Amino acid sequence: MSTAFAVSIGNTRTQIGRLLDGRIEEWASVSSETPKHALERLADWSRGVAKEDLVVLLASVRTDTAKAMRSLVVDQLGAEIIELEKDLPVPIGRALDPESIVGVDRLLTAAAAWDELKQACIVVDAGTAVTVDFIDGEGVFQGGAIMPGVRMMLDTLTRSADLLPAIEYQKPSGEPYGRNTTDAMIRGVHNAVHGGVWKLVETYALSYGGFPLVVATGGDAEAIFDGDELVSRLIPDLALRGCAVAYRTASEDVGS
Repeated sequence: MSTAFAVSIGNTRTQIGRLLDGRIEEWASVSSETPKHALERLADWSRGVAKEDLVVLLASVRTDTAKAMRSLVVDQLGAEIIELEKDLPVPIGRALDPESIVGVDRLLTAAAAWDELKQACIVVDAGTAVTVDFIDGEGVFQGGAIMPGVRMMLDTLTRSADLLPAIEYQKPSGEPYGRNTTDAMIRGVHNAVHGGVWKLVETYALSYGGFPLVVATGGDAEAIFDGDELVSRLIPDLALRGCAVAYRTASEDVGS
């Protein structure tokens, strides 16, 4: 295999990973506002590697950062760019409406979860938005639900109500009720997401006729779900692992 790196660009954070034997060996997370920081890490990892052997797997849900990243990779690394879903399909079955367009991040996390578990599962990606997706026992992505993430909810509250302050999200602790406006806002958005995910998981399980394993990923997953009995595994680099699955599957197909 060529020396490969994975870049998964989200709305807020960009994850980058280095692949070894088709699997994520190490990874990092940087702001999606500063693609040059991601490039600096890729440059460090690529030292001593011939340009013709460099491959960058790119997945993005943010057009501006993806455009800047492509330019930086080509101009400064000289690497080949393989864009997931455009140049290389994500290896996951799909039972979706005809002509529907699903974010590549959702497909990647689904493919990675299926690759690791090989059983029906639910993937919760808690980032700028929160997605709750179901993969059945045959490895088919059935779709799911999208809701605002905790920070999006806080931003909406601040913009929509003059007396509500701009605050940063942090996991609530202590009493279940907030004794000031800031604590009340944090508890509200935390429990809106937490309770919404619980309800969706229960609904999926009832429809499926069994309770699938739940995998959580995304920048806010640990704060919301760490220690929660609902979640079987917290895998922060799940989208990068999905990139690795796609690359490994394509390499195996070529070699067979």
